Amino acid sequence: MANVSTDRRIVMIDDIRKHLEEAASSEGFYSYYGKRKESLGRLSSGLRKNPVSSSIIEKVVKTIPGLRSLSYEEIEFSIDILRERDREPEERVQYVSSLSAAPVADIAQLLFLIDPRNNPPVSGRVRKKIKSLADYRKWLSTARSIGEYGIQDNIMLEAALLYEKPEVAEKSGLAERITRVLHTNISELETLRNAVSSLSKSARGELGNLKFTHPYVKSVLFSRRSRAVVVDGSNIVFSMSDHADLNRIDDLFLRMSSCRIALFPYRIIFDANIRFALGGFQQENLNRLLSLPQVETYSPADDRIIFLARENDSVVISYDRFLDHGVADITIIRPEEIDESLRV
Repeated sequence: MANVSTDRRIVMIDDIRKHLEEAASSEGFYSYYGKRKESLGRLSSGLRKNPVSSSIIEKVVKTIPGLRSLSYEEIEFSIDILRERDREPEERVQYVSSLSAAPVADIAQLLFLIDPRNNPPVSGRVRKKIKSLADYRKWLSTARSIGEYGIQDNIMLEAALLYEKPEVAEKSGLAERITRVLHTNISELETLRNAVSSLSKSARGELGNLKFTHPYVKSVLFSRRSRAVVVDGSNIVFSMSDHADLNRIDDLFLRMSSCRIALFPYRIIFDANIRFALGGFQQENLNRLLSLPQVETYSPADDRIIFLARENDSVVISYDRFLDHGVADITIIRPEEIDESLRV
């Protein structure tokens, strides 16, 4: 049994050591460490005050979700015990864990948040490895030698455990494709949306700072949720006017880009006579629009719009209420109803 225990510790040490060494030597790590040190300082200061404020306890629970089963009073009591320095860290962790029935790893991380200078973190990669008090004792022993990995203190240790090297999206050409894609290229948008969704949070954050050809592109690529839409094209271009104006479609896409969810994919359906309703330079723009696979003419357009809405569970964007078509099962919204709070 002793050999098995030793083997487990060696595996843990090797795994953690490799990650720590890579993190400490990575570009951007010290910036991340500086921010983490500042936020931990504020949280630790709040945990050392009497009484501990409810807002600080809320932050603790958000940081350590495993404590959600405890009441505020139980968390306050746990903090009081953990702040006592007349007993060794593992003794305090064991006592509080036995009283609260909370996992050892969660209580050990709470101890770190209270006094990060004198206690190692139990977060990031090491969190899943701490299943018992014996594991915590081994981690305490390992953490004493963090200087070997280029780590200066426990706060830097936690930053290294949490730190993930940003993915370099440029290597795959993803960043370049994102900066070039047009809001009219629906197939490329779908491909890029799937690619972005598979990236880490830090990689998505970096790509989110790129310049986009249209605000709608950013909405499609980075919104977590999406809802298909069918646009009543003729209704929109004639809206509140006797004269058709194709620019109203452009205005609509700007409104769609402000939505909390991605209004995507989209279809635009025009009445068949739209070709005769526009003239001059707008006729040329209409021809380009009609050449897109997601844009079509149909007569009567209402029938096609309703069919597509039901087929794909799409939202319809129109000023028309389609009262003669029995559409109680379809969500119909006006352009003005599209804003950040929309949750269709």
